[in-house]
Amino acid sequence: MFGPRDSRVRGWFMLDSYLPTFFLTVIYLLSIWLGNKYMKNRPALSLRGILTLYNLGITLLSAYMLAELILSTWEGGYNLQCQDLTSAGEADIRVAKVLWWYYFSKSVEFLDTIFFVLRKKTSQITFLHVYHHASMFNIWWCVLNWIPCGQSFFGPTLNSFIHILMYSYYGLSVFPSMHKYLWWKKYLTQAQLVQFVLTITHTMSAVVKPCGFPFGCLIFQSSYMLTLVILFLNFYVQTYRKKPTKKDLQEPPSGKEVKNGFSKAYFTAANGVMNKKAQ
Repeated sequence: MFGPRDSRVRGWFMLDSYLPTFFLTVIYLLSIWLGNKYMKNRPALSLRGILTLYNLGITLLSAYMLAELILSTWEGGYNLQCQDLTSAGEADIRVAKVLWWYYFSKSVEFLDTIFFVLRKKTSQITFLHVYHHASMFNIWWCVLNWIPCGQSFFGPTLNSFIHILMYSYYGLSVFPSMHKYLWWKKYLTQAQLVQFVLTITHTMSAVVKPCGFPFGCLIFQSSYMLTLVILFLNFYVQTYRKKPTKKDLQEPPSGKEVKNGFSKAYFTAANGVMNKKAQ
C-alpha cells in the first residue's frame, strides 16, 4: 500500500519485524481480560508510589521528545505545510530517532490500563481507552518503517506537549493536597480535540500542496485522526455538555468516583487515582 520500507531505519530495535509489536499488543489485550478475572475477588491496589514515578517518567520523556522534535525540525528547515522524507539529510535521521522513542512510548503507556486493572477501575477501560492505546502502538510501527520523518513530525510534537500537561496533572493528583488546584481538567479535553483537528489540517495541507510525501499515508492518517475526533468529541459532549437527569440531581455527589480528578468516563489514555475532595 505504501511502497518499500525506509532503509534508514533498518536494524532499529523492534522495527524490522512486526511480530514484537503484534505480540505486545496481544499480551496487552489478554492482560486486560485475565487481569480483571484475577482481580475480581481481590482488593484493589493503591499503587500511589508507582503512579507518582510513572507519571513523572512519562512527563519527562514527553518533554524530551517535544524539545528534540522542535530542535531537529528547526535544524532541518522543515516546511510546516508539507515536508518530504529526504531533503533535510541528517536532520531527518534525528527526527526519526525521536519518533522511534514516540513509538516505543506507546508500548510503555499500556501500563495505563494495567494500573486500571490492578486498582479495579474497570469502568475506565472503555472502547476509546483500549482502541486508542492498541491502535497508536501499531500505527506508529508502520510510520517508523515507511514515513519516519518529514510530514510525520507534526502530530507527535503536539501530542508530546499535551502529554506534558496531561501526565503532570495525573502526577499532581496523586497528592490530595493538590486537588483544589487542579481545576483545568475540562481544558485538557479541549486541548486534545484541538490537537486532533490541527493534525488533520496539517496532514491535508500536504494534499493541497504536495511535496512528494506518500499520498496514501496522508489519507490514512487523516482518517484515523477523524475517528479520534469523533470518539473524543462524544466523550466531551457526554461529560461536560449533557444535561443532568432528575436521578442525577437527586443523588448526593459525595459518592461519585473519579480518577485523577476526572469523571469515570475516559477521555485520554492515562492512569489515575481516586480524587479526595476537600470537605
